[in-house]
Amino acid sequence: MSRLARRLGTAVVVIAALAVASIGEAQEAPKSGGTLRAVFSADPPTLDPAQATDLTSAAVVRQIFDALLELDERLRPLPALAAGWTVSADQRVYTFRLRPGVRFHSGRELRAADVKFSFERAARGKRPWVFDKIAGGRDFIERRAEEIAGIRVVDDLTVEIRLDRPFAPFLHLMAYDAASVVPREHADTPGFASHPVGTGAFRFVSWRRDEQLVLGRFPGHFRGPAYLDGIVFRILPEDLTRLNEYRAGQLDVTGVPASYCRIVERDPQLRGDLATWPTLGTQGVRFNVERAPYGDTRVRRAIAHAIDATQVVKTVQYGCAVPARGILPPGMPGAPAAPARLAHDPALARRLLEAAGLAGPGAPSLTYHYNTGTANQRTAEVLQAQLLEIGVRLELRRLDWAAYLSLVDDGEAGFYRAAWIADYPDPENFLAVLFHSRNAGAAGNTSRYSDATVDRALDEADAMPLGAARDARYEMVERRVVDAAVWVPLYHLTSRALVRPYVKGLERSPLSSAPEFLSPLRKVWLAR
Repeated sequence: MSRLARRLGTAVVVIAALAVASIGEAQEAPKSGGTLRAVFSADPPTLDPAQATDLTSAAVVRQIFDALLELDERLRPLPALAAGWTVSADQRVYTFRLRPGVRFHSGRELRAADVKFSFERAARGKRPWVFDKIAGGRDFIERRAEEIAGIRVVDDLTVEIRLDRPFAPFLHLMAYDAASVVPREHADTPGFASHPVGTGAFRFVSWRRDEQLVLGRFPGHFRGPAYLDGIVFRILPEDLTRLNEYRAGQLDVTGVPASYCRIVERDPQLRGDLATWPTLGTQGVRFNVERAPYGDTRVRRAIAHAIDATQVVKTVQYGCAVPARGILPPGMPGAPAAPARLAHDPALARRLLEAAGLAGPGAPSLTYHYNTGTANQRTAEVLQAQLLEIGVRLELRRLDWAAYLSLVDDGEAGFYRAAWIADYPDPENFLAVLFHSRNAGAAGNTSRYSDATVDRALDEADAMPLGAARDARYEMVERRVVDAAVWVPLYHLTSRALVRPYVKGLERSPLSSAPEFLSPLRKVWLAR
């Protein structure tokens, strides 16, 4: 293991209380066979790792594809497609040695050229920030170069990656979904996003939209065959339907929405199957500063001061969540020691609206976009009532998941629901991805927010070693962004799931939430 990886391990100690845990640890030897019956509330928008930006897509992508590395139960990078790696003394050059004999589901062997192709393809996808630390990455992303100069194929089983400058969490990026390796001959053909081919422990079988998505075991996986014969992801939009299907024995695992958290806790049939864990994520609302009237800081701050997050938690989450202290969730390095969110102050909100010229009977109504789901609907209604108290009429616009993501990514939504769950346990993944101007748009900064002071601090933090000085940069950035009311945090996320006692080896991770926490399912087996 490289010296950098050991340094990253010290950062993970900060969130040791959130480390991945297994649900239903096995006491007997694992056995093969059976199909895991899981559930989503909506179809994944895509199965292409270069385009996936949501947890539903990621939960499937992680079964079908592999990356160079993966994260262990303490969120440390470990070998996956790469058997090992070395890091240069200046912490800028990473050399990955691929496992020999790895095959795609099509039967072709993986080569280092596939890594270079996959990274360059994904760099022009929805998560370019994964690759912009690589030398020449930004030039390639912005189409000033035909390849990423810092990715070099040394031989069929060796790839070298050179960074512009040291970046402490780089190995975590190599375990992220966007860094999954895809075969060129399939990835650039029509239909890849709905009929993918990877190297993962499971391969695509079928997908009936709005009904179910089916994966089957890949016998040729480089780690050996998974225990499960397959996985069925059913698509059930309604919270109560999912709960009733679990109660009726038709599901092996399902998330528990906040609206039913207390009911499940009191239910003698269900409470023994309940697992609860904190998630490195925050739910909130966000503004696109390029759309009127949200370019005016006074308008954004007025809305922020009108929102009572404690009431949202009580009403929408039934008390089963923690009101947000800020954008970074507790346990994340760099999270402010004192609360960072703007205080609930309706009187100040009214004064700000008056100063912005949006007060009075002639003031225009505002529109709030959100995706389907009981909690999202209830949140929208609470916000509508709270803003009405300061004289703002809020029109609600509900969309299905794929349409909502498209609207937000394309910049068509001005005021909208926004949640973020860390891809790796580092504040850079929250603050640089979501608020650096280089990521404006679908790359993460859907607010189209630009602040030279924020950009400079984030750039400085990129090159700093892990520690207090780096964390201080992120704390300053968070307070500046919150004060600008670009994102109004509501509550920090908590995951709850019902899991059958016979489901063994299923991990729960602070980097995802129920029910999309199902990763990696190659470790799961059924004791029945």
